[in-house]
Amino acid sequence: MKKTLILSYTPRDNSNTKKMLDFFIENNQEKTEITFVDLAEEAPDLLLKENLNLYVNRNFGGAELTDEQQKVLAKNDKMMQQLLDTDFVVLASPMYNFSIPATVKAWFDAVIQAGKTFGYTETGIRGLCENTKALILMTSGSDFGMEPYKSVNFATPFLITAFDFLGIPAEAINKFGMIQYADKFEQMIEEAKEDIKIVSDKWY
Repeated sequence: MKKTLILSYTPRDNSNTKKMLDFFIENNQEKTEITFVDLAEEAPDLLLKENLNLYVNRNFGGAELTDEQQKVLAKNDKMMQQLLDTDFVVLASPMYNFSIPATVKAWFDAVIQAGKTFGYTETGIRGLCENTKALILMTSGSDFGMEPYKSVNFATPFLITAFDFLGIPAEAINKFGMIQYADKFEQMIEEAKEDIKIVSDKWY
């Protein structure tokens, strides 16, 4: 059975993004082995002075770390290994202030590891997760699908680019304007479910 890694940052009560994710899980839980990571409960370690230097020395400098030093990197290494072990990734997150929540960015900082999920070749950088696919589920209160806000949607381009850097093709199901178009809320949720079904049928 194919494996699916679900990354959820949906802590808000009555989260619209969670509604989309719940439907994905309900629709596919019998078709795939799911590993569920709640990024609001299990946040990656931020790259601060100690762990950043250990990571750089290990992954770029080839340094051998002590057991104690390795423990400092253990949480982020576990998240990186979860990515390497999966076939599909579903990332569910709202847009915050034109971009992604800090915890979601921290996950990418944790798993983008030289020599593990990307590497350097004679022709340039190559993502090492090439047999994986990703789906992004995202909502926002305002409509970032049209101007004047479309050009300041930094969330979707970042996520697509970051997954691509890892060698992972990603597609996004965005439902923008959940507050702005409150009268169309139910319609947008139903449209999202249909889009999720299409992706699910391709994957499983």
